[in-house]
Amino acid sequence: MSSVPGEAGAAQSGARYGEVFDRGYQHYEGRREGRAHAVRALTLYSVRGALGIKKRWTAKIIPIFIYAASFLPVAVIIGIRAFVGPVAEGFNYSSLYVALSPLLLILAAAAAPEMLCDDRRENVLPLYFSRAITRGDYLLAKIAALGILLGSIAILPPLLLFIGNTLLAESPLGYLRDQPDEVGRILATGTLLSIFYAAIGLVIASFTARKGVAAAIYIGFITIETAIVEALANAITASWRDFLDLISLGNVPDRIINWVFGGTSAVGAPPVGAPLQGWLYLFVVAGVAVICGVVMYQRYLAEE
Repeated sequence: MSSVPGEAGAAQSGARYGEVFDRGYQHYEGRREGRAHAVRALTLYSVRGALGIKKRWTAKIIPIFIYAASFLPVAVIIGIRAFVGPVAEGFNYSSLYVALSPLLLILAAAAAPEMLCDDRRENVLPLYFSRAITRGDYLLAKIAALGILLGSIAILPPLLLFIGNTLLAESPLGYLRDQPDEVGRILATGTLLSIFYAAIGLVIASFTARKGVAAAIYIGFITIETAIVEALANAITASWRDFLDLISLGNVPDRIINWVFGGTSAVGAPPVGAPLQGWLYLFVVAGVAVICGVVMYQRYLAEE
């Protein structure tokens, strides 16, 4: 009997021990794209995964619902106005964004864990980090992916409403002259809301490998934190209570919307105290983005 297990196995299979088989593998001779291409590929892969592309039909339910709820009301209103005339005059950019805010929250709660939790649960992070991309590149790709996804909801439906209003105006060119900054305000609001929701969603998802837990914590955190701040503001009478509205995270999107689009009446939840200057909430969004970005980076520094 052979003392070498490999020789015994080779004898039983009829093959020579140590024989090397030519499986037809060839050296890669294509173009090596580098880090930038890797980041773009990871961004696209993350977007497709969050949308449920090439996954089971159950993974597509939330994205389909979110996109339908975002675009269909705008399309219906524009269609009715085209055939009937001016209707639903209260349906403007401010009211549309207030309706889109909870949809952005739901989409971020579902998409952020989809982008981060699977990689940790399936232990593919070492594979990513052994290649050209760094931890910063990885996080940049994930942030860009979620930003693109949320931006498609926060920007495209209002742009559709703008196009509809322009085409239905008596003088489309005159409408464009009278509203020269509407597109800019739409882009600004959509970008700010996307950054705000994406930052919180990703930082929460970076601490767990379970998607359902991350989504529940995200929605629960926003809801409970806002309720606590409002209860605290109602319990005190000091003048600084007005500034508690800056940390009422569930109401920050409404303040951004009111500040950018103005109007005779505010939309969304009322402030916990006296109304503050809208530009203060820019610092809130910037602070949330910076804090969440630093926490995420430190979190992934510990990943091998």
